[in-house]
Amino acid sequence: MKSVSVALLPSLIQRESLADCTAVVIDVLRATSVIATALGNGAAGVIACESIDQAQRQAADLPGAYKLCGERGGLPIDGFDLGNSPAEYPREVIADKTVVMTTTNGTRALAAVDTAADVLTASFLNLSAASDYCAQSADVLLVCAGTDGQISGEDVLLAGAIAKRLIGGHGFETTDDSALLAIAAWEAAEPVAADPARLAEFLALSKGGRNLQRIGFADDLQRVARIDSVPLVPRRESRNPLWLRCQ
Repeated sequence: MKSVSVALLPSLIQRESLADCTAVVIDVLRATSVIATALGNGAAGVIACESIDQAQRQAADLPGAYKLCGERGGLPIDGFDLGNSPAEYPREVIADKTVVMTTTNGTRALAAVDTAADVLTASFLNLSAASDYCAQSADVLLVCAGTDGQISGEDVLLAGAIAKRLIGGHGFETTDDSALLAIAAWEAAEPVAADPARLAEFLALSKGGRNLQRIGFADDLQRVARIDSVPLVPRRESRNPLWLRCQ
């Protein structure tokens, strides 16, 4: 049986179940949206780091061109090249450079699934590509990064969108209540989700969405709501450090 389940927070992962599964990290606002954007615009790869110090050490050890990127509390980190808005990652800035990234929630969620057999990241920007990749697996765990240790609706929406596609079109099953709740949340948004402005309205209601509006990044809500605008799969290539490159 091909199965899909959802962890509504990284802290809810049962680590013993990771060994044979494909883990999909979701941080819609905004790390996994930025990762897709950067790779879609030609970045050489993304190194995901848990801490600021780790990111600085990794960048210092790189032989080629890089950008030191990330945020804390949604805001750019002092001394870093870029923050965590997709708008900061156009091709002319990021092409052929390695992105060394640390964020409040997303890169920590990636660290939480380090023992999984396969790891990728998903956003609305690469919804179809990520779903199609997952369809090749027998066991898929969708991991919502959340916001400051709390469940955040935008990640749950995307988890529901992927889970519904896997169940409806690829022969997956679920007995996981979190997956069923995520699917129900997505089905409420799905009728209008093809319109980025309307999907952004749903995202604006979430904890992560409210935080972005509060700190002046409301425009990012529409930037991350462009479904399938970046048709690629950021996938873990190596550990220690955790490299993500296009599949």
